[in-house]
Amino acid sequence: MDNEKHEFHISIEKEVFDKLESIKDYHGIKNVTEIIRFLITKEHREIKKSE
Repeated sequence: MDNEKHEFHISIEKEVFDKLESIKDYHGIKNVTEIIRFLITKEHREIKKSE
């Protein structure tokens, strides 16, 4: 697998950030980066199922 990395920085509303924190706590995820990876992977699996 390609280990090339891309970096991005975003600003989000407090309400959205609080939702990310809830997801993090619920799933026992360590940090926001891992939450994003988790959500992307989860959504990608759903897309692949529907293709």
